[in-house]
Amino acid sequence: MIRKLFASVMLTVLLCSALPAAAADPAGWDEFVEREMAREKIREEGPGYFSRTALLAPEGSDAELWQLSLGAPTPEVRAAAACALVNKWFPDGDPANWEAVRGFLPASSYVPKQIVAVNALFNAVDALRYSQEGKYAAAWLMMRFASSSRAKLLFIEEMPQYFRSVLDELLAEVKMPGDWSSKKIEGPYPFVPIYDGVRTVNYAITNGLQFIDGTGGLASFGYYAWDRANGLIYRVEDPGDHIFRRFD
Repeated sequence: MIRKLFASVMLTVLLCSALPAAAADPAGWDEFVEREMAREKIREEGPGYFSRTALLAPEGSDAELWQLSLGAPTPEVRAAAACALVNKWFPDGDPANWEAVRGFLPASSYVPKQIVAVNALFNAVDALRYSQEGKYAAAWLMMRFASSSRAKLLFIEEMPQYFRSVLDELLAEVKMPGDWSSKKIEGPYPFVPIYDGVRTVNYAITNGLQFIDGTGGLASFGYYAWDRANGLIYRVEDPGDHIFRRFD
């Protein structure tokens, strides 16, 4: 792997050595090389460490693993439980496929599995960052997730303060390429919402809530509305309107 890393950096040096900007700004050049080295290390080490960590999860139901991903006494156990859920819930274990996660958890509830899955992903990133190898797996997970433009719009540009701090600490350790800025910081962590009754469509729109469709996916309009700021989810309907039904 070291040989591959060295070759990658040297190729970058050779390709860019003729650029006058590099000579004019040595600090910027050093930062560029550092980011390229980090990108290679993330690509080489991240997926394997993630897969190995997922295999270390204790046996248990999804609900039990979810609780461990939040409250286990050590980051190693939290990471294993969270990685196991990510590997199980996201198609091919790839956070880039987050929009394919559908349904509700549990099935009889109003809690979208898609939101729970993304929260499990963030739990994994939070726990993995505590180990030297784990931080590259955490970075790989976030980079795969952010390869989806909707993921960046819905979960990176807007996130709770707790995870903003986690991400900032990870960015300080690993020079992840890309724009990781947030435009809006709000809501509790964990951000899996609690059901809190019925609201009208007008209420949801006026308060800027996130609509959820009948299959549990984040949408521009739907049967449910996620109140991110308060950690709640509502059924959406208007008086006399009976068209809002879940697709079971």
